Amino acid sequence: MASETTLSVLTLNCWGLKFVSKDRQDRLTAIGRYLADASRGYDIVGLQEVWVYDDYLRIKELVQETLPYTKHWRSGVLGSGLIVLSKYPIVSTMIKRFALNGDPFKFFHGDWYVGKCCVSATIAHPTCGEIEVFNTHLHAGYDPVGTPDSYLGCRVGEAWEMASLVKDATTQGRHVISLGDYNSAPNSFVVQLMLKQGGLTDTWTRLHPEPRNPIPSGLTPEEGVSIMGVTCDTPLNSWSKHTWLNYLTNDPIGERLDYIFFRETPEMICTSVDVVVRDRVSGIGAPSSGAKNLSDHFGVNAKFTLKPAVYHFQNRTPAVPQADSSTSISANATIPETGLSIDLLEQVLLVLNQHKAKAEGRFNLELKVIFPLMLIGTLGLIIAYFWIKPQWAAFIVALVLSGLSAGWIVHFLYGFLYGGETLSSYTNTIQEVQTVLDFKLLSEKKTTVSIAGASASRTSASSRQGRGGLVQK
Repeated sequence: MASETTLSVLTLNCWGLKFVSKDRQDRLTAIGRYLADASRGYDIVGLQEVWVYDDYLRIKELVQETLPYTKHWRSGVLGSGLIVLSKYPIVSTMIKRFALNGDPFKFFHGDWYVGKCCVSATIAHPTCGEIEVFNTHLHAGYDPVGTPDSYLGCRVGEAWEMASLVKDATTQGRHVISLGDYNSAPNSFVVQLMLKQGGLTDTWTRLHPEPRNPIPSGLTPEEGVSIMGVTCDTPLNSWSKHTWLNYLTNDPIGERLDYIFFRETPEMICTSVDVVVRDRVSGIGAPSSGAKNLSDHFGVNAKFTLKPAVYHFQNRTPAVPQADSSTSISANATIPETGLSIDLLEQVLLVLNQHKAKAEGRFNLELKVIFPLMLIGTLGLIIAYFWIKPQWAAFIVALVLSGLSAGWIVHFLYGFLYGGETLSSYTNTIQEVQTVLDFKLLSEKKTTVSIAGASASRTSASSRQGRGGLVQK
């Protein structure tokens, strides 16, 4: 097996929506040529938003010399848009569609139709053995800055699912990398769950700790990229329609939404991380349109030092058993430790319960208000139709009747199928989080009791020693 070597990993959101993304074919072809350049040295690449299968085939053909092993996943109606390209053989793959997955009625958002999911490819590396690479594109946020995030609960649920999958993968003795567009700022619940529940390390903050003493202000867009790792909605990108205020500095420099997380072990150490794919190039779109960026996101490139595979299983955090909260636990049971804090779990539960309540309200509205009213209206018009004499009036009633008939069917199916499934998904996720919280609270209680017991024992022993000394005198 080879000695110590370097692994270069790239993640990039390609913005490849058919009919929507501007100059899509030119840009994705240019991305393929960029990745085909052997001098860039990428070993593993995760791409998001490659929605059109022909675009994937074009990229696959272009990179066949540098990244010969590729995998494209299908999900939902329009596809996952997720791709993994590798210099090394892919030995197995997986796809997991998220239980919380958007709203089919909001078809302009499209997230439900692409079947939001996470995928993984296990890669056989000659130095460190198997590396499981997870790739995802979490639900986007569509609400204006400063307003409630309609999809926060959905995104938190997705992150919980993905973090749990990643955590399970680490217990298999594999190295783990999780990359993609998480549509979340570094201070979000999503990122915290990947770090605490998934047991991962954020490559950017590992090497570029957040400047909080003091928090900087007045950063330029260039400093936003170099200091804060901004990848999206930056004035530096030719495709940016607006500029987001950074969550930490409150400057109009954009936000970091793209991440490369990894399971840090003695055999895998991150040595560098940079924001890349930033240059504007010509040849995209009309000749007179000037140079443009390859995507509306910048990429992230992390490099790792890999050592021969010597797995230290005893140093790896075991998975937390997901037990039913009603199960009795022995007073002497060992409670597994996780990086999740009680405060974080309680906040996650609060978000999930709030969004579950909204989903329940929508469920009741659809099945108890809209559906019955439309059904009653349909039955009423059917009766009225036979009493209407003018032919033109009967025609209008027939049109309205057709609309109402379609309406009550659609709203019934939406409320019963989608609404019921969404409530079940929120309930299951809440129960999973609650189970972990119960273990945490029990662990804390046991620790408090143990400390109190030890303190009482020491006091009692001191008292006995004191009495013994008096007797001897």
